Amino acid sequence: MLSEKEKKVLDLIDENEDEIVTLLRKLIKFKTITPDTESNIDREEHKNLISFVQSELEEMNFETKTWEVDPKNLEDFPGSGINSERDMSDMPIVTGELKTDQKGKSLILNGHYDVVPAGDSEKWSTDPFGAEIIDDKIYGRGACDMKGGIVAMLMAVRFIQLAGIELNGDLTVEVVPDEESTCMGTLSCCQKGYKADAAIVPEPSGKNKAIIAVRGNQCGKITVKGRAGHADEPQPHWRDGGAVNAISKSVKIIQALEELEDDWRNRPDTQHEFLPANTIVPTIIKGGDWVVKYPEEVQIKFDANFVPNSGNPREEIKKKITNTAKTDPWMSENPPEIDFETWFYGAEISTKEPIYETVEDVFEELDRSLTPVGIGTLTDAIHLINYLDIPTISVGPGSLDRAHKVDEFVSKEELINSTKAIALTILRWCRNSSQN
Repeated sequence: MLSEKEKKVLDLIDENEDEIVTLLRKLIKFKTITPDTESNIDREEHKNLISFVQSELEEMNFETKTWEVDPKNLEDFPGSGINSERDMSDMPIVTGELKTDQKGKSLILNGHYDVVPAGDSEKWSTDPFGAEIIDDKIYGRGACDMKGGIVAMLMAVRFIQLAGIELNGDLTVEVVPDEESTCMGTLSCCQKGYKADAAIVPEPSGKNKAIIAVRGNQCGKITVKGRAGHADEPQPHWRDGGAVNAISKSVKIIQALEELEDDWRNRPDTQHEFLPANTIVPTIIKGGDWVVKYPEEVQIKFDANFVPNSGNPREEIKKKITNTAKTDPWMSENPPEIDFETWFYGAEISTKEPIYETVEDVFEELDRSLTPVGIGTLTDAIHLINYLDIPTISVGPGSLDRAHKVDEFVSKEELINSTKAIALTILRWCRNSSQN
């Protein structure tokens, strides 16, 4: 049953819906795009957003800190996903701590402010960074992934305070960059020593769903070798110096990856209650440099994802490629080269964790039934769960099937409902005095 103080917080959220929507619109208008190695983005947008959020936190009496991540100073370890060469300059982190001298349970609220590029703006119905409202939906890149989640967690705290409620547990807010690329923003927070009894990452989880499991990731590149020659001229056998078509050889490698995925799809050790089975997908292929020349090299980039309990499939991928090459006389003597990128561990928590049970109870109070789910991709929760052993749950506005797409949006209803759910979770986890 809702306490009177809890009812007051929920009423304040309903009465101030416009303020919540306005804050989201402001955040969307910051073009905080995740940079890749080839893009030249305006990182002033990142600094400006963090300055704005820092002011919001300080208005709520949080003790704030900001810093930039230097990947070379991060502790590296298997599964960390660290890219020591990545330029993280001018993409700061802001944290806020609201401490108490009481002994209630502590909580971290974590959200990433970086967004993927909008792509061709001509394909959007609205300006990707205009934050327009149409039919009670707020449109824009990052609306659901995940500036809507950041707004929900910030406004949840604001209305708890406006209701005159003091928490009995410490509350930490982390607003971080680069989740869309490396998750090094949150890892930096973990290595700075921010800890709590539980954490919420309000990624878009879908209606009445909580994300409790994510897959790990291993990307890489396979280089298939051939031998150059004139494509217009008949070629002798390769042992007699003839050309070898690297594209033709690469077909066998791609088929091998497909066979491996088929195997994973049916194997017990790659299954998971909440996640799809392991996958490996060729995503980029480059080969040949002239139309009348046998291609002497093909590069195949792949994206592999795996369930937490199966471990990194790196050795299995290597074995499959090696065994396939041995069936081809040319490739057995000129084997493909495999280069693995840094990898990310997967993560999961049990539905028996107290933070899950607390959120489940909150949803029941809001006349909603919570369903635990997993997602095929990964989130910043991996480091909170694995590096710090903090039980972490993701409940937030919007749905992943809208993320990274044209006309990304979050509805007002989703935004308000998530703000209520996070507010009640904070109240019940960091017990307020009326409930002690």
